[in-house]
Amino acid sequence: MAIAALSYFATEPKTMSRFFALTGLDPTSLRDAAASPTFVAGLLDFVLADERILLAVAEAQETTPEAIVRARQALERRPNEPIDVGSKPVGDDGWPPRPHDDWA
Repeated sequence: MAIAALSYFATEPKTMSRFFALTGLDPTSLRDAAASPTFVAGLLDFVLADERILLAVAEAQETTPEAIVRARQALERRPNEPIDVGSKPVGDDGWPPRPHDDWA
């Protein structure tokens, strides 16, 4: 999703300029920044802060805005923390049942 967002920014110079202004990045520092673990989270925060950008990035990615929200939320998870599976069945341990759990 980060690549789709950056691709969209490249087609919208005002959006790219705003992103650079808010992050303090520039075209030469973007590649190094992208290696940072917090870069994708910050990029998605920027996308989520503007509905117009959110909808455009979702369309470019052929996904939904909700999927982008879930991607951002997934970045906040701690290791070994279960993913929110919504209405899918979840065991007592908070994890979805493994295939063939009933074979034990």
